[in-house]
Amino acid sequence: MNISDLLEAKLSRFIIATALLFQGFGVHGASPADQQTLASADIGFAFKLLKQIARAQPGGNVCISPYSASSVVQMASTGAGGQTKLEMAQVLGTTGMAPDALLAGIRDVSRSLNSGSTSVVLAAANALWYRQGTPMKPEFVARSQEFFGATVDALDFNDPRSVAIVNAWAKEKTRGRIPAIADGLIDPATDLFLANAVYFKGKWEVPFEMKLTKDRVFHLRRGRERKLPMMEQTRRFAYRRGTGYQAVRLPYQGWSVAMYVFLPDDGSSPEKLLSILSGDTWQRVTEPGFNERQGTVVLPRLKLEYRVELKEPLHALGMKAAFGKADFSGMSTRPLFISAVRQRTFVEVNEEGTEAAAVTGMPVPSMAIAMNPPKPFQMIVDRPFLFLIEDKQTRTILFMGVVFNPGGSS
Repeated sequence: MNISDLLEAKLSRFIIATALLFQGFGVHGASPADQQTLASADIGFAFKLLKQIARAQPGGNVCISPYSASSVVQMASTGAGGQTKLEMAQVLGTTGMAPDALLAGIRDVSRSLNSGSTSVVLAAANALWYRQGTPMKPEFVARSQEFFGATVDALDFNDPRSVAIVNAWAKEKTRGRIPAIADGLIDPATDLFLANAVYFKGKWEVPFEMKLTKDRVFHLRRGRERKLPMMEQTRRFAYRRGTGYQAVRLPYQGWSVAMYVFLPDDGSSPEKLLSILSGDTWQRVTEPGFNERQGTVVLPRLKLEYRVELKEPLHALGMKAAFGKADFSGMSTRPLFISAVRQRTFVEVNEEGTEAAAVTGMPVPSMAIAMNPPKPFQMIVDRPFLFLIEDKQTRTILFMGVVFNPGGSS
């Protein structure tokens, strides 16, 4: 075999990177049934991915954007075939969806999230860079642009400045919160780079009063303690008392987006709580089980910066062929495989609200006032907890995580 044959046989590679902050063909809008199917698939994927990452990093803070991760994998899957495509669909939970219905649903979610609401800042974006001279299939490029709103550009990956170009995109889309995503990922062997960015910033519907914030003890693992600024609020909340945990829904202005905080009981743990939560239980039991109730919530200020390589978690969930003998013949005539999937996230929670980023509204109905209302609850979040941020309209989980130390790494 001569040198040209070796070069032709060499597997090219492409990179998937998600920078979390938030984001034709004759396909019409998705039907309500298809939207429901896609939402259920995305929720299931979100819980599976969080569990897999948390299991691999016991006792450490985890903060991911399931929406960002699924978006960029979905975009790659539209160029996949055979076993590669099947495994990606199985991991994403979209196996039974017709291709047109899936694409329409993805486009509808993206348009809804980018609708320009004035109450919160919520934006999602996708991008694709391919090596100059790489024969990209026009159908894949068109699908990426039409259904994922992706910008598609050629890039000279031999030029070290290509890293700066991708990083600049991530920084712009995340309002400067994720300044770099491509460091160490792009090299002369790279042929394709996919990225998704999600940005969210919202003010609480009912802000916490600064004067009530004071230092309290937060109980870390292994008997350690740390004093942290803790916010406090007493009013009526959407609240749930589950088996082994308490949970509260904290809406942002406009009511469509909300943060859910889950506090495991004393003697329990985030790991035990995660073991009983899933996409199915969230939809059937957990989320519908919130009711209005008077109470007091004490919550630490939170600031997390997190980076995770998603190749191993996705491989463990069953997405294997994409990282090896992959079939991405729908993208290019050149053989490709995924060599890395990276996500970086930023989340900050304070008295005014939340700002979150990653580089992969209906009011709560009032319940009838009972003759003997329950006693006010107390939910003092002074030990490890879980959280998620959901867009109610699309039922998209934008961010979720496990917090063992709100002040930094545990």
